[in-house]
Amino acid sequence: MTDSIVNILLVGDIASRRVSIRAMLEAADESFRVATAETIGQAAARLQAGGVDLVILDSREGTAIDLGSIPVLRCLAPTLPILAVVPMLEEMDSRVADYHGASGCFVLENYDEKGIAALLRRHLARPVQSDATRVPHVLIVEDEPATAEILTRYVAWRGYRVSVVSNGREALDLMVSDPADLVITDLDMPVLDGEGLIAELQACEKRPHIIVVTGNPVSDLTWKKLRNAVVELYQKPLNLKEIGRTVERLIGISLRPVLGTPTIEAR
Repeated sequence: MTDSIVNILLVGDIASRRVSIRAMLEAADESFRVATAETIGQAAARLQAGGVDLVILDSREGTAIDLGSIPVLRCLAPTLPILAVVPMLEEMDSRVADYHGASGCFVLENYDEKGIAALLRRHLARPVQSDATRVPHVLIVEDEPATAEILTRYVAWRGYRVSVVSNGREALDLMVSDPADLVITDLDMPVLDGEGLIAELQACEKRPHIIVVTGNPVSDLTWKKLRNAVVELYQKPLNLKEIGRTVERLIGISLRPVLGTPTIEAR
């Protein structure tokens, strides 16, 4: 935390609830600053940028953001408090949230402004233990938000630290400050496309493994240019299980939590 300011990331699928919860949190304590994300991909980008002190997940069954999103957020933020907002504080919800790695869960309607401020302060004062000292870093370079969201959720669910950017230039800038062990990149992107990015990555002192995902046919000429640098090429719609096995083979470690396979549709 910087001085007395507390930076909170609120992740939720329902716009009206994001607005009302944000208003309540900021009214509860003048030092609370709340940023919002409506998808896991947006949350990953916020966490990647740094400066977040606490994450609140507004979980709702039947939406893209539910208690099953907690393992992904925990992989993205291993040392931050993560609190889940649930409709009713049933024993099963509490057990599921705890099992998935949440710091706690609560029913928003059970708290007034003073109570919610005290609850968040208590969790901010508790250290969060991280199980991993060095988690392999996967960089996803994809300008299609839906595909970036799917890949981010799946790779993070498997236990890896994930960063996501929308073009090759942003990827190269990030590689300077936070090198990745593996890069998953699209080919057709603005600013700097996948071919240009791959060429630049070959000049890196520690070259990352590279996987290409694309929705367009790849010509023989393009593949001839790429095949010495690229480990695998996957056409969309993506086979997430195949990508997962390739990631594990390249990084040499499987960190997948002992949980059921998440419901993620690859388009």
